[in-house]
Amino acid sequence: MKSVVFSGCRAQLHAPADGLFRHLVVLCNAFGGEGLYAYRALGALAEDMAAAGMAALHLDYPGLGDSVDLTASVDATEAWLAGVRAALAWARGHFPGVALSLCGHRLGALLAAEVASTEPDVRALLLLSPPPSGRHLVRELQLTAQAAAQGDGFYLYGWWLSNATLAGLQSLDLNCLARRPALAVQMLSEAGVRGLAKLGPVHAQAGGTEFSVHEMPDLAGLRAEPHLVEAAEASFAQGVQWLAQQGAPGAGLGSLHEPALPLATELNLPQGLESGHRFGPGEAYFGILCRPHGPHPEGPCVLILNTGGNPRSGHHRLSVALARSLAAAGVASLRMDASGIGDTLPVVRGRSLALYSQASLEDVGHALSWLEGQGWTRPIVFGICSGGYLGLHAAVHETRMGGLVMVNPQSFLWDGPAFGSEMQEEGAPAKVEIQRLGHYWRVLFSAHFWRRLWRAEVAVTGVLRQVGKAVWFRCAAALQARLPAGWALAPRAAKVQALFAALAKQRLPLFLVYADTDPGLNELQACFGPGGRRLLRNPAARVHLVPGADHTFTAAADSENLIQIVRQFVASRGA
Repeated sequence: MKSVVFSGCRAQLHAPADGLFRHLVVLCNAFGGEGLYAYRALGALAEDMAAAGMAALHLDYPGLGDSVDLTASVDATEAWLAGVRAALAWARGHFPGVALSLCGHRLGALLAAEVASTEPDVRALLLLSPPPSGRHLVRELQLTAQAAAQGDGFYLYGWWLSNATLAGLQSLDLNCLARRPALAVQMLSEAGVRGLAKLGPVHAQAGGTEFSVHEMPDLAGLRAEPHLVEAAEASFAQGVQWLAQQGAPGAGLGSLHEPALPLATELNLPQGLESGHRFGPGEAYFGILCRPHGPHPEGPCVLILNTGGNPRSGHHRLSVALARSLAAAGVASLRMDASGIGDTLPVVRGRSLALYSQASLEDVGHALSWLEGQGWTRPIVFGICSGGYLGLHAAVHETRMGGLVMVNPQSFLWDGPAFGSEMQEEGAPAKVEIQRLGHYWRVLFSAHFWRRLWRAEVAVTGVLRQVGKAVWFRCAAALQARLPAGWALAPRAAKVQALFAALAKQRLPLFLVYADTDPGLNELQACFGPGGRRLLRNPAARVHLVPGADHTFTAAADSENLIQIVRQFVASRGA
C-alpha cells in the first residue's frame, strides 16, 4: 500500500505483491458517515483487488478524508467529480496503457457512473449499493440532517452540504450510463434491485451489452458503526471476479516499482505540509504527518489517536481540522491509525475489536518511537472517547509523553468482553444509562417527567436501582480515596484512582475536556467527586467543561472551540 497525492487529493494505492498489474480500479467512497464507517471495509476490497492481480486506488475526494479542504459555499459535487477524473488522469500518466475501471459505493457509485459516462477509456463500472439518482440520495440525507444555522445548506452529523452541492447532487442520475454503450456495468445492491434492473433496457437501447444487477444482502453491513462493519465477503468476491474478467489481455503492464512518473506523496497546504508514512514493525501502521512550513521546528508535536473505529481523519474530519490548525500555529502532528482501524495492516475484515484493548497500547509506543526518530521528543497525545482511553493506559507505561489530552472519555477501565464482540439481542431490554445525580434532580422537577410517570412510560424500578448503585459507588469511591493501598471498598474506583496516581507521580500534564452533559462525566465524578476535585489535587491535572457540545463536538462552532482549547494547552506546554 502506497499513499499518493495528486490535484489536492490523497489516495491509497493497493498493488499486487510483485508490483505488476494490467488493470487499475479507482475506488470511490460514500459521503460523510457512510464513507467514514465503510472505509476499512473498502480497504479490504482494495486488498482483494490487489490479490487478484489488479491495482486499486482508494480515493479521498476534495473536502473529505485527508484531501484538501473546500470552502463552505463551493459546489462540492463538482469538486468530487473533478477528483475522480484527476485519479484517472493520474493513472494514465503514471501507468500508461493499463486498463482503467471505476468502483463506487453509495455516493461514490453516482460519481463513478457520471465520470464513466464521459471518459471513453473507462472499461468497466462496478457499483455498490447505488442510489437510483442524486435526488433519491439527497432525500435520504435530508431525513437525517440537522438544521443549518444559515439558509445556504445543512449539516449531516458535522459534514456540511451547501445548496450548491445539493443542486449538483440532484443533477446526478444513473441514466447517464446510456451515454456509454460500450461500458460494462455491474450493480450490487442489498435492496431495490428491481428499480436498478430497469436501467438495463436503457443501456441496451443505447447499444450496450454488458449490464447486470445482483441482490447482495451482505452490503447492508457496510452501514454499521465503524467498529462493527465487516467486509461484504460475498459481494466483494462477486465484484472482484467480474472486474478481473474486464481487464483486456492486451492491456499494457503497469509497475508500482517503476511508474512512468514519480509518485508524489506530499500535500502542500496553506497551513503546512502533509505526508503519508508507514512505520512500526513491518511498516504495519499508517499515519499522516502534518508539519508547519519552513525548517524542522523544535516546538511541540501532537500525536492524534483514532476516535472509536473511525479512520485517522476523524468524525466530520475533526482530526484533520485539528492537525491543520496546529500546523498553522507552528505545531507538527501525526494522526495515526491504530491496530484494526483505517489503513493499518493487516486490514481487519470482521469487526474491529481493537477499541479498549490492552493489545493496542503498543500502537502508541510505535508511534512515539517513529516521531522520536523524526526529531520530535515527548509529544502530547490527544484522543477523543476511546482514543483518550488508549492514551491514558499507554501513559502509565510510557515515559516519552509530554502531555495527555482526553476528550469525553466514556470509561477509564474496560473489564468486559472485547468491545464490539457481543451484540445486544433483539428485544432485550436496554441498559439504563446512569446519568449524573444532578440530571435526576432536574428531571424530578420537570412536568414532562410527571406526565410520563402518569402514563407508566418510566421504568421507575430500574431507574431507582441505577440511582441507588450510582449513590453507593460515589460514596464508596470517596471513602476509597482515603483508604490505605490494598484496601478495596470500591475495587473499580481503586483501579481508576491508582491509574491517575501513577500519572501524578510522573508529573505528566493531564488535560480532561468534557461536554458538560456528556455521560463520560459520570465516572469522573463518581471516582473523583464533583468536577473531578480530588483529581485536581494533582497540580499537573486540569478539567475543562464545554457547555452545550455533544460527544463528538459535531457543531462547527463546538469543533472550532475544542480546537482552540487544545491549541492553548499545547502552547502552554511549549512556553
